[in-house]
Amino acid sequence: MPPIKGPNRSYKKGEPFRDARKFIIICEGERESEYFSYFDKQSQKLIIETIAPVGENQGESAPNHLKDRASEYIDENGWDEKYEDQLWFVLDVDRWDRTSIDSLFQLTQQTSNWYIAISNQCFEVWLFYHKSDIKVNPNSSAQMKQLLNTQVKGGYKLEDYAPNIGTATVNAKNIDQNEAGYFPDIGVTKVYKLGEEIVGLLKVDNGIIKLV
Repeated sequence: MPPIKGPNRSYKKGEPFRDARKFIIICEGERESEYFSYFDKQSQKLIIETIAPVGENQGESAPNHLKDRASEYIDENGWDEKYEDQLWFVLDVDRWDRTSIDSLFQLTQQTSNWYIAISNQCFEVWLFYHKSDIKVNPNSSAQMKQLLNTQVKGGYKLEDYAPNIGTATVNAKNIDQNEAGYFPDIGVTKVYKLGEEIVGLLKVDNGIIKLV
């Protein structure tokens, strides 16, 4: 059962204190999961858990499966609002119909501390802005992957991109001409909103995080 929006529950005497904010990130693919896991415990204030389809579940990346995965997490782990933890759905638009994406967005509007971060057309749009502040207009996910190959010799590598999350957050936000909207235009990604939350808990110098 997801935590429906409402007043925060009161502190329960005797429960352990946790001085870190946890982000549960429900990802569409393994690349996204690997990317966000990179930041786990890079600060004492930050815990990241990623959940992505793996093994026999690799084909289950549609929005309805992401919702099921989130509900399963809450059923297994519970949810306590006093820690101000956040749950994020990270997905693309290149394979899913708008109705199923809108349904997932509506769930985040009804549920406390649940959010959605969409890239149009794919997660590689977000990665692109780690190295560029110029808006891209991809016609396919395959083209985006080719563009990453022009940024770094040999193509995307986690260690070449993830530390620049501060730069990507600024670049992607500057390019978004409809910050209030949840559904991005083509070549735009809303992942910077999650990026802002993560960067706010890390030490960042000139757009690059300081690793611990």
